[in-house]
Amino acid sequence: PTPEGKDNKEWKPQPLKMQASIWTRLEDDNDSNASTNGASKKTMVVYLHGNASARLEVLPQLSFLLAQGVFGVASLDFTGSGKSDGEYVSLGYYERYDLETMLQYLQQTYGNLEIVLWGRSMGASTALMHASHKTQEQILLREESSAGNSTTDEGIDNGDADGNDSSTSNIRSTTILKGLICDSPFASLPLLCEELVEKARSQGLVVPGVVVSVAIAIIARSVRNRAYFDIHEISPIDHTPTLPVPALFVCGADDDFIPPHHSERLIEAYKQGVRTNLFMVPGGHNDPRPEVVFEAVRQFLRNELKLEEGVTLNVPSSIEDSYIRHPPWAYKRNPKIFQAHTPSQSSTQKKQSVDQEELGMTKERQDDIQNKIHTMLGQGS
Repeated sequence: PTPEGKDNKEWKPQPLKMQASIWTRLEDDNDSNASTNGASKKTMVVYLHGNASARLEVLPQLSFLLAQGVFGVASLDFTGSGKSDGEYVSLGYYERYDLETMLQYLQQTYGNLEIVLWGRSMGASTALMHASHKTQEQILLREESSAGNSTTDEGIDNGDADGNDSSTSNIRSTTILKGLICDSPFASLPLLCEELVEKARSQGLVVPGVVVSVAIAIIARSVRNRAYFDIHEISPIDHTPTLPVPALFVCGADDDFIPPHHSERLIEAYKQGVRTNLFMVPGGHNDPRPEVVFEAVRQFLRNELKLEEGVTLNVPSSIEDSYIRHPPWAYKRNPKIFQAHTPSQSSTQKKQSVDQEELGMTKERQDDIQNKIHTMLGQGS
């Protein structure tokens, strides 16, 4: 990514290679309509993972999503996450440009597409920021620095796949978006930081307001010097007034990490006249979503992607139980959900199992963040 406002004129951005996975329905993949030159539209869901996670999040959802009749499902490791290049996770700032690269790649590969984005936590906030007119204008301004990079079979470079002027691709990447599914997005990163401090206060931490402001300023300066972005610009609520696509919001009523009012504020700020809906369900940030959420997702996909009843498939009850009871981030609770999507065992299975159990914004990671806030403010245990 290009450091915004970097003074060193000799600095040149280095392309970062991203890793992604794409699954398509077999009968459609072999059909003549699957040609990139075909006029028939193909429908896809692009899943966007949360912080401290990777594209593996989508695995328990594959059967459910492909059974709805979509042509394919795609998921990527954002830069700084999973198997992709990059040192830092930016909680949506650079991830929105990663998403743009992925969408352009899908267009160039599959042609006439209609896409719904499904994001969770950081991924949901990334989807909201990417789809806005504000981000699309910034993408056009970044064209000159990103043009000329190429894709390879091993991954996707963070740039235009053909090395051509991609302003047309950028414009198309917004028109192919037909809907957003946003599970537990945050409205503003600075607001979320302040709320985490307030949560610490409610647990007995005594912190004057001026100390909080100074601490956030120190964090912002450190992030700007290391990763070249301003945390105050990670604010999906500043993007929602220009969002042109319908959105389905989901949040846990008992979520004390990203409280439900973040989703409520995002909906209030959403572009007038554009359809939005909120499902506030029992549970917290990491709890399984009830079946009503998947029924809402099913209906949302049918409405926004114009899916036909005749192309749906029946999902075996054993697989259906896995995605309802064990959401993508609940790896420790049921690591066997990966085995259903793995055709053979390999010598690296043990290491992969460990990696899978370490993924996701778990309760342990939330507590660790809270403890670091205590330490930063001088009252760590």
